[in-house]
Order: sequence, then structure tokens, then C-alpha cells
Amino acid sequence: MTDDRPAPTGGTPRTVLMCPGQGAYLPGALRHLSGVPSVSRVLGTVDAHGTALGSTRTPVGRLLTDSAAPDPDLLLRTDPLAFDLATYAAVVASAAVLLDLATPPVHAVLGHSVGDLAALTVAGVITIEQGVRLLHVRDRLLRDAALPAAGLLATDLSAEPAADLLRAEGLPQVRIAARNAPGQTVLAGPDDQLAAVRSAARALGRRATPLTSRTAYHHPLLAEVQRAFRRLLR
Repeated sequence: MTDDRPAPTGGTPRTVLMCPGQGAYLPGALRHLSGVPSVSRVLGTVDAHGTALGSTRTPVGRLLTDSAAPDPDLLLRTDPLAFDLATYAAVVASAAVLLDLATPPVHAVLGHSVGDLAALTVAGVITIEQGVRLLHVRDRLLRDAALPAAGLLATDLSAEPAADLLRAEGLPQVRIAARNAPGQTVLAGPDDQLAAVRSAARALGRRATPLTSRTAYHHPLLAEVQRAFRRLLR
């Protein structure tokens, strides 16, 4: 992402690298880059540290270099921690390649959702090993929370019409999870209420697509998980 506005000093435009969240996993996405030293270093480090922590069955290196690896829906059902680690590794490895090629240099790094951990790693604030450990902690907190069946729904509505639709349908447990763009708002909530808002949106001729997601991220359902994670981070 490039910001073409003049820099405060009147110098060159500023370049910002955006690290995406859980939509970043695709089977075999890095297969053509697996021989790049920076990519193989990231994948090897994530797998080595994940093995040392002992709580994932699926090597990230295989997930990101084999196009026959499990698709996102299957992986999320069978090994959600591996899904998170693969997302993290894909973003960090891709950023490493981009930073090697970047001209002019990147001035800032942003993270979207769980991409925050990747952004912190890319910016040098935490190590890859620390990022992997934090994802293990996050996984344990999510498992221990015993959350109800819930998820995410992407719509082609802007935020205000999305909020109006939720009020009109009487769905107070569905919340706006992300304002991705003027034409895309992501909703979070219990599965049954997301199904209702999906039907309502489609009846209006709007797009509404369930997202591959472990739970209703960016929703009050995760308030206690968020508090526990913050305590551990501190």
C-alpha cells in the first residue's frame, strides 16, 4: 500500500505494508518461493518452534508449499492452531520477500486483526519465536473459553446500512466486526443470527458470504479472552 501524499518534510511518498489477518492462508501459496532463503527461514523457524511447544500436528512448511494441503475450511476444523500459524507464517514470509525488494523502503507496517502479530514481527518488535508462542497462548485461551457456535459474514454493505439492517431484523447479537472498505462490512455473531442476516441481505439483492473463521472475532463474545490475552502480554 503506497500513500502518495507528500511526506511531512516534502520528501518521497511513504510506503506502508499491510499485514492481513486470517484470510491470508491458501494451500501451497508459497510453493514458488520455497527456495528463497528468507521464506525458508521463516517456515523453518515457525515449524521448529511449534514442534518444540508440542501443540500442532500439521507442519506449516507443508501447508504453504504443497498445493494439495488441506483447504482453509478443512484445516480450521481439524487443526485450528495450524491454520493460525500458517496464516502468520505466510504473511511474515511474504513481507520478508517484499522488504528485500522494496524501493523506496517501507516506512510503516500495519496489521489487520490477527495480522497484528505478523506486523509486530515484520517491524522487529517481536521475534518469530515470540509470535508463534503468542499464537499458542491465543489458541489455548480460545479453546478454554468454550465459545458458542459463531462466526463472520462479509457483506457488500457499508457500515451504516449494515447497522440499519441489523436493527430492522432485530438481531442485537450480531455486531459489525470490521469496516474493510466502503463496499465491504464484516459482521460477527452467533451462527443462527448470521444465517438470518445473510438471508435478509440476499433478499435485498446484496452479497453476504460466510467467512472461514474459528469464531466471531471482534465481538463481545471474546471479551474475556481479550482481557486474559492482554494480561499475559503485559
